[in-house]
This record gives sequence, structure tokens and C-alpha cells, in this order.
Amino acid sequence: MPAYMISDVNVINAERYEDYLAAISEAVQKHGGRYLVRAHQTKVLEGNWNPARVVVIEFASMADAERFYSSEQFLAARELRQNVAMVNMILAEGV
Repeated sequence: MPAYMISDVNVINAERYEDYLAAISEAVQKHGGRYLVRAHQTKVLEGNWNPARVVVIEFASMADAERFYSSEQFLAARELRQNVAMVNMILAEGV
């Protein structure tokens, strides 16, 4: 069953965020993930959630997504993200 890593990203330093994007993109690919959404533009339809940027990454399973999240590559990318972007992230099992 697929799993989806969903992130709400608020970029603080756009220039340094590019380094993070390069590292995270490589890590996602290496761990079998694929980007479904990388949106700068969103539109609120209901409620008060107004994300700056939404990212959705699909993995084959929750276990695969969790392995990605705890991988050395993702941990290194997260280091690059420190003081560059604020992120809220969830992992959701698909159907």
C-alpha cells in the first residue's frame, strides 16, 4: 500500500534552499520515492490552512517512507534545511 509524505514548507532563505532541494531530490530518488506535488501556488478552499509551499512524495509503503526518513541521505539534507526553511510534515498511508 503506498504512503505519502506531505510537507508544508515555509522557505526563509531561498538561495540556501536550493542546496537543500538538490540534496533532498537525490535522496528521494535513491529511496524509490517520487514527487507528486511541488507547489508554490495553492488556493484555500476550506478552513484556515494556508501553506506557503506544499510537497507530496509517494513511496511504495509506509516502511519505505520511514526508511527514507531515517536514512543518512535525508538526515544530511535536513542539516542543510536548518535555518533555511520551516517544515510541517506528516506521513499518510494511501489506499
